[in-house]
Amino acid sequence: MQINQRLYPHPVLSWFSDDYPKGIFQPALQVLPNKSFFRLVLVCKTSSKAIKGLIAEKKAAYCIHVECPSTRYRSAFISYDESFEVDIPVSDLEGKVEVSRTVVCTLRVKNFSCEEFHSDFAGRSFDLAPGDVVAVAETVDFPAIKKEDELAKTPSIFSILRSQDEVNPEDIDIDLGDQKLKILLSPDLHKKFLDLNADVAMRATLCSSLLIPALICALEHIRYTDEASALLNRRWFNVLSKRMGDIGIDAQNLKDCAESSLVIAYKLLGKPLAKSFDDLESLLVEFGDE
Repeated sequence: MQINQRLYPHPVLSWFSDDYPKGIFQPALQVLPNKSFFRLVLVCKTSSKAIKGLIAEKKAAYCIHVECPSTRYRSAFISYDESFEVDIPVSDLEGKVEVSRTVVCTLRVKNFSCEEFHSDFAGRSFDLAPGDVVAVAETVDFPAIKKEDELAKTPSIFSILRSQDEVNPEDIDIDLGDQKLKILLSPDLHKKFLDLNADVAMRATLCSSLLIPALICALEHIRYTDEASALLNRRWFNVLSKRMGDIGIDAQNLKDCAESSLVIAYKLLGKPLAKSFDDLESLLVEFGDE
């Protein structure tokens, strides 16, 4: 959930207003993933004695709202402690995850007023209801990259599918708009692919023939897109980002990388061309022996 700059019916400690001219609300977020869940570690600091007082009296609490557009997960968590942790199962999060950080009322508060308000509110008091926001920080996000998500196995982000175009299908095409990179083959080629893929000796050759050109398309899209933030919702991008980081390449600044997309794709797939040549040589030897 994105926190937009807005007007509230009462003073709110925020980065975009001067309702509390000298007030600070600085919640720090750390994400620690493991095999089973994402652990969100929060350390919330505010300089406002009035807001601290509400929390001490349990009339308000620190709150985080976690939302994942890809899985439609949405949940809020509150704590009266400055430091707290939240565990979210890995199955609930995929791609970009948004975290909003606030202080919200948990009980009804009558005639809330304090000397920390801007002078415009001097002498005024406000009635607050449960759920009313009294402090807010900017929304932050993180990519939900799973520890056991086959991040070291780049081929796990590909799906090789039969094209749905029955009239005039291309031999090969690619769809970048889903969680996996979809390689679309014409019906005839897809049938041949299924037959050949059953032979272990042909898989490196198929990898060179299908995965490398598809991966080059994906890398070129990352390199030149004007909407890089939208890619955070794509599992294939997060996997590639992690794998590129392992070989010293920053996916967020791929445009500045001197290496070509072909060279990067070759490295990410474990240099399949050499393995393909070895397999083909072995096949030739077998035929020669016969």
